[in-house]
Amino acid sequence: MTPAFGGTVERLQLDLAGHQLGIGLERSGPRTAPLWLLLPALSTVSSRSEWKPLADAVGDLRQLVSVDWPGFGDSDRPAIGYDASLLGSALRAVLSYVRTTHPGRITVVAAGHSASIALGLAAEWSAHWHSLVAVAPTWRGPLPTMTGWPPQRFSWLQQVVAASLIGPALYRLNTSRAVLKLMLRRHVWVAPELLTPQRIREQQQLAHRPGARFASAAFVTGGLDPAQESDWWLQQARLLQCPLQVVVAAQAPPRSKVEMEALAEAADQVTVIPGRLGLHQEFGALLARQLLSGDGSFG
Repeated sequence: MTPAFGGTVERLQLDLAGHQLGIGLERSGPRTAPLWLLLPALSTVSSRSEWKPLADAVGDLRQLVSVDWPGFGDSDRPAIGYDASLLGSALRAVLSYVRTTHPGRITVVAAGHSASIALGLAAEWSAHWHSLVAVAPTWRGPLPTMTGWPPQRFSWLQQVVAASLIGPALYRLNTSRAVLKLMLRRHVWVAPELLTPQRIREQQQLAHRPGARFASAAFVTGGLDPAQESDWWLQQARLLQCPLQVVVAAQAPPRSKVEMEALAEAADQVTVIPGRLGLHQEFGALLARQLLSGDGSFG
């Protein structure tokens, strides 16, 4: 594995739902510094490389650890059933591993859908956290968000994408450069100059890694959603035994922004930063400054 933000890469072997999966992990910064666990947003192009702008801005002021979720990035991508429970088990294993080298409290910085996975462990793990920072948080996949329908309505689509012949062809069509560019422009980044041919190729290479279609289809159809109602994550927020900071994306898609603002009502601190669902990447340096300049409550 190649370092995504200049750190040291490791590969963890995890037993998840009866499957042995290799997980990509990267660590940078002084081992004696406060630790931030950076969880990348779940998406078709999910990767720990999203955190590079923030990591560059943080430098040696913090120890940074980031992982690729099962089915995404440099992690294994087998043809298995991906759901929120499996990702929660992966996060639980990563947290346990991090504690072997950093027994103190850590700050969990979770972007997008990963904030929901982290909140799912609120009762079990948040006593070990210095704080939870939910960056442009979401709890529903794209299709349930767009339609208002439950994930079960889209289970047929997951099955089609998983099929051996039509699945790869359909997935390739929906991860063409034109489609990816449209998705990134509408939902992820604000600045059009980010959508260079090279950047689009890099995103497409992530999407086209062998086996990437299985976890991606689960995300898009709501298969990675931890619940069907937004009350769920408000209930989870009340279970937190650490401060919660919500970073609202100023230009987020309207339906997603409503959900962010609902969670923000339960937060101890709320920050509004320019950007859409990819603000942690596009405005990573600004996000780093905001977190580092806090009053100390957030690590």
